Amino acid sequence: MNYPGGKGGVYHKLINLMPPHEIYIEAHLGGGAVMRHKYPAKRNIGIEIDSEVIQMWNDKKAIDFELIHDDAINFLRSYEFTGKELVYCDPPYLRETRKTYARIYKYEYTLEQHIKLLEVIKSLPCMVMISGYESKLYTVSLTEWHSHSYKAGCHHGVATEWVWMNYPPPVELHDYRHLGNGFRERERIRKKSNRWVAKLKSMPVLERQALLSAIHATREQNE
Repeated sequence: MNYPGGKGGVYHKLINLMPPHEIYIEAHLGGGAVMRHKYPAKRNIGIEIDSEVIQMWNDKKAIDFELIHDDAINFLRSYEFTGKELVYCDPPYLRETRKTYARIYKYEYTLEQHIKLLEVIKSLPCMVMISGYESKLYTVSLTEWHSHSYKAGCHHGVATEWVWMNYPPPVELHDYRHLGNGFRERERIRKKSNRWVAKLKSMPVLERQALLSAIHATREQNE
């Protein structure tokens, strides 16, 4: 599912920055690469303004999230937050930061819309992530947020993308399946995890429980 600015090649980098959450809201859904690949929360909401994208999702046999046809800014302003949410925004990137000024999104964002979106997400009482290219607007507006950069393919080669978070780098993840920097490291971690699980399963029940109890105690000490 290709979409301008889509995260099909980098969704794992974003998922690896997401702490545990009960409600997941993905604004500017588009192709929904992150939504499609992350472990679902108890409640999942996708927001999209483009009616054609909404129809594309509706044409699928089944989707496991709530699909909302609305403007992201409007939805985020009106939604009743509980503090259990993680909001991920992937708006059309600022034109001034792109390698070409040409229109690539059906629904571009004006500078005023970017400013409004930043104002809204800074007021939300929950965890928030937002993607974009480095710019003075985002750097100054989100100066107190944590940030992370990575290389990603774009229409004109490779670009440095940024993600800003209103929370510290997580020490616990919502989904560990994509952990690792690159395919080989992810495979190494996956195989190591499988070996350890197999060893635990082969142990006598009480010995296994003793190890799990020790691991749990260590985890509590580090929290």
